[in-house]
Amino acid sequence: MVVLTVVIHLVGLSAVVLSTGLHLRRFKTVLHLDRILVPCGMVLGVFAIHAVEIWAYALLYRFGGLSGTLEEALFISAGAYSTAGWGALPLGWRVVIALESVNGLILLGWSTAFLFQNLHRLMVAEEDHPLPAGAIARRRNAGR
Repeated sequence: MVVLTVVIHLVGLSAVVLSTGLHLRRFKTVLHLDRILVPCGMVLGVFAIHAVEIWAYALLYRFGGLSGTLEEALFISAGAYSTAGWGALPLGWRVVIALESVNGLILLGWSTAFLFQNLHRLMVAEEDHPLPAGAIARRRNAGR
């Protein structure tokens, strides 16, 4: 499941980048609506990727016999993926659910870094940034 969700995440983030690039090349708006549309589209795309990953674990729980209903399986999966947790679970599933929590934590962090990097790249021209690049960086061989 970890490999499957990492592949889903990689393919999904690639699709978000490609669709954002397509939008900016072909459908760019003239009223600066892209400053709203592009970030919203990227965040919704990442949200959809996480939803697919949560559903993948939910299907494992449902058809693996952990839960009686799909709604219950989704509830368990969303709780584990978000690391919120939902209480006592059967012995045979505790390790799988713990792994889903670690997996979700890593994928959520990856998504955060992805959004930060890409939105920064799209929204800030380096020469217009209010802070000087490297202003407090430690220089190599300083003082030699």
